[in-house]
Amino acid sequence: MFGDIIRNNKGWPQYVFSDIATSRLGKMLDAKQQTGKYKYPYLANFNVQWFRFELENLNEMDFNEADQVEFQLNDGDLLVCEGGEIGRCAVWHNEIQPCYFQKALHRVRCNTDVVLPDYLARWFQYNCEHGGFASIEGAKATIAHLPGAKLKMLKATVPPIELQERFVSFVAQIDKSKSAIQK
Repeated sequence: MFGDIIRNNKGWPQYVFSDIATSRLGKMLDAKQQTGKYKYPYLANFNVQWFRFELENLNEMDFNEADQVEFQLNDGDLLVCEGGEIGRCAVWHNEIQPCYFQKALHRVRCNTDVVLPDYLARWFQYNCEHGGFASIEGAKATIAHLPGAKLKMLKATVPPIELQERFVSFVAQIDKSKSAIQK
């Protein structure tokens, strides 16, 4: 539907990531500052799988009132792994509320007039599977990671919003069919 989005053989517009989305790394876990007064569940890197979340046995940490504003997850937020398998991601749909996120994750909020989070999640997967992040993965002797500064500078191939909407609808129908067959 979109062609090769790395080579951009269909000539779609390309945007610097920071022009189409905002991103924020999560809260650093600091054992010394944990009082238990504002204890809430949070997502860590291992909770984010491709297009889904592992929500059993979520860890908890303190998020004071300011942290709650800064690190709360909202419907449509894209959570992207910073390390390990960089780019692995899933779209949050208020599976539990409230929920927050830890430093090893980028919370991405899309400008949905330009790019949809479900398309962007598939864009990340395509790049991971086809070497699109090879230049930012760093030395193979260390764990690959995607720092916030590099994420903000990525160039994303973005087809027209109408085509993204058709794609998202198509994927949703396939997911329903898969679920029905599995049952």
